[in-house]
Amino acid sequence: MTKIVLTISFIILFGRFIYATIGSYSQHKSLQQAETEQGIAPVDQENQTDNTQ
Repeated sequence: MTKIVLTISFIILFGRFIYATIGSYSQHKSLQQAETEQGIAPVDQENQTDNTQ
């Protein structure tokens, strides 16, 4: 009986892990696409010039 409960719990845990992985990957891709469409580029702090004098 204990093995059955543990097996079912593991299947549920593994299923939630897969579901979360797919969801986070999808959100990551949509955020990257939104940044690309808006023309937002990451700012490189080393090459950024300071125009305040």
